Amino acid sequence: MIENKILSLDEIESNETYKACTFTNNSQAVHVSEVIFESCEFESREFIRSEWLDCTFKSMIFSNMNLSESIFYRCRFEHCQLLGTNFSLNRWKQTTVKDSRCDYLSMSQSIIESCHWQTSSLKEAFFQEVTIQKEVSFDQCELSQADFSETKLANIDFSSSEFDSLYFSPTYLKGAIFAHYQAPQLLAMMGVRIK
Repeated sequence: MIENKILSLDEIESNETYKACTFTNNSQAVHVSEVIFESCEFESREFIRSEWLDCTFKSMIFSNMNLSESIFYRCRFEHCQLLGTNFSLNRWKQTTVKDSRCDYLSMSQSIIESCHWQTSSLKEAFFQEVTIQKEVSFDQCELSQADFSETKLANIDFSSSEFDSLYFSPTYLKGAIFAHYQAPQLLAMMGVRIK
């Protein structure tokens, strides 16, 4: 384990754990694999077209960072701050976000496969025009005012999550899974009045 160091991003080594380290900018594209980051800081707020494979992020702050056009395969975010983080045009596969604050996050126009959000807040998050490929779930999440417009929601299970409203395209709602107590809210969002 490497602790309390100031390092350049190009000094990151695979199969290493970094705790409370600060990573300075580098001029090369970011390609990181098989690394655990815990309570670390990145000086840069922009990692466009970066690649993260088999990485774990614990107690990290990614708020308002730009990670657009990036790849996250087999990654895990735990107890992270992802407020307003831009993950648009990403490719996520087998990635989990757990116990994290993800309000205002943007995944718009991303491709997501076998990914799970667990016990996380996703208020007003953007999942517009996302291509969802198998086994995507939102387990016990706060999804109030999350925007799923133009995203096909077949087989996505929202039944354990909470929301006061969601934005979605009614034609893409077919096959989504909701709890029975959520049905009146869902109908109201579609403009149906219940007497």
